[in-house]
Amino acid sequence: MTGNNASYPQISAAILAGGEGRRMGRTDKSCLEISGEKLISRIIRSLDGIFAETFIITRTPENHTDLDVRLVGDIFEARSSLTGIHSALHHTQTEHVFVTACDSPFLNRELITELLSRVETDDDVVIPIHPDGFYEPLCAVYSKRCLPFIEQNLQNNIFQIIRFFPDVKVRTVGTEELKHKDCELETFVNINTPDQLVRVQQAVSGVKTSDAGFPLSIPRSAALKLIRKSLRPVQAHFMAVTDCAGLVTAETVSSGISLPEHDRSAMDGFAVHSKLTEKASDKNPVVLAFSGEVRPSCPVSEQNSSGGAVRVLTGGIIPQGTDAVIPFEKVTADECSISISSPVREGEFIRRTGSDILKGETIISKGSVISPCDAALLAYAGIRSVPVSPLPSVAVLAVGNELCDPAKETECGLIPADNLILMKSLCARYGIKDIRISPCANSPEAISEAVQANNDCGLIVTTGGTGPGNRDFVFNSVRQAGGTPIFKGLAMHPAKSIFACKLANSIVIGLPGPPNAVNLAFHTIINPVLSMLQAKSEISSTIPAILTEELKGGRDREKLRPCLITEKEGIIFTDPLLDKTLSPRRVMSISNGIIILPADCGRVDKGAVVQVIRFT
Repeated sequence: MTGNNASYPQISAAILAGGEGRRMGRTDKSCLEISGEKLISRIIRSLDGIFAETFIITRTPENHTDLDVRLVGDIFEARSSLTGIHSALHHTQTEHVFVTACDSPFLNRELITELLSRVETDDDVVIPIHPDGFYEPLCAVYSKRCLPFIEQNLQNNIFQIIRFFPDVKVRTVGTEELKHKDCELETFVNINTPDQLVRVQQAVSGVKTSDAGFPLSIPRSAALKLIRKSLRPVQAHFMAVTDCAGLVTAETVSSGISLPEHDRSAMDGFAVHSKLTEKASDKNPVVLAFSGEVRPSCPVSEQNSSGGAVRVLTGGIIPQGTDAVIPFEKVTADECSISISSPVREGEFIRRTGSDILKGETIISKGSVISPCDAALLAYAGIRSVPVSPLPSVAVLAVGNELCDPAKETECGLIPADNLILMKSLCARYGIKDIRISPCANSPEAISEAVQANNDCGLIVTTGGTGPGNRDFVFNSVRQAGGTPIFKGLAMHPAKSIFACKLANSIVIGLPGPPNAVNLAFHTIINPVLSMLQAKSEISSTIPAILTEELKGGRDREKLRPCLITEKEGIIFTDPLLDKTLSPRRVMSISNGIIILPADCGRVDKGAVVQVIRFT
């Protein structure tokens, strides 16, 4: 994971994940889960947008194929934290690298950035130190200048990290100075035993389990992971190449032939052997006899230049004995000869065999959306049908007795269910065609009946009827209809009341009612689920952008903020639209993206790099 617009582009981050996990029963601690999220994924999320690159030191790369980061191994065989620091410095592409462990569940971004702000160019180690003199070597910054001293110690089987400190320049930062960023200094907490894991899982704020066993108020990433686990494998079918654009490939498709399959002319002209033209000039043109003509529709040419030239049209197969084409307009021709006044280079105006695509080369990978150009290339390669994932059907129910069908004349006292239009339009924007919309009364019977009537859809979305206390009747109604809860509530603001259930072959997702929350929830939850239902290889993506106004993150929860994304001289900026004169509706209309602030990120300053979802 790289960050061209990182807050500290001169520093990388390395996560050490090469330990044996002895006290954890020799378990790979980086794969432990907290609220359905891998511990190492949680750490990567905490570091996102700060560093030039985040990479992992691991001896089990097969455990991390789901991560979009660079995976590297140890150089020395001995397992130790010093071995990991050495590997981090060996593999980093920056002069300094921040090193942390894979079992640190509460990394605080503000504490880390405070530590990074202390780093000077000539510092070799910048490390927190407690009042009792205890260092935090796995929450510290190291320079590549440390490498020879670390290597010497490793070669002598000296594994205590601080033993090389006397040989380098060390800057210490007192933990008392860092407490204003992380008052409990939870950044330094590690998980070493099963009991500690249980305590951490219980301590993660807002993450609870219901009496029925389903998780409550979990991170969005964990919720998406649970939904993915609930889905049936996608059943692929073949689609004619003429109709496949916009669909998702169910298998990787490769070319069975090289294209072009022969050397072909790129121009209308004459095929010649370049050596015959080496001495051509205006004063002494080379004159060649020509005979025959090769058209694009001709099979493999039996024409032979016989020391002369052959007339060839664009797309025609290059005749034997020739290695270049000279366009008609560059020669003087009569009935049986041509005059060439400048040398022709070998290969000129020839499309070589396989120059478009080689036999066995991938045309499109599994899980990719087929673009119009992809579809054209598939057809060019002679592929007539393509294995694709079917488009899911979607049902949207706007719950509320005060709502009416927005396509019909509004009855007195009722409000058009505009969430139906919003959701239908958003689904259609991302390629979904079968979208059913309907208002729904807010009685348990009506909701259960409507959900059951649409359980042939891959996804059922409700809006409204979620919230604390007696406002949360949609969830119970879906359960009464036979739904099995996947989770209830997200550690996210807004739209924290979102829930998901499995109902027969459908996923039911309940959203809150305010349209601005529905819009945010679509791009962060609904659209990723639509991607899962089509087996896309990438379900969600963000880009870095520079914040134009200060923002405050959420305590213990991810914060979403609609924004206006602009680009100037290749740099992407994001305006959080904080003007208080703008209503939520107006903000929703103006925005073209969403700022994603990680949980516990604290205050994010103007000019900082944040991650955004850009609407397409």
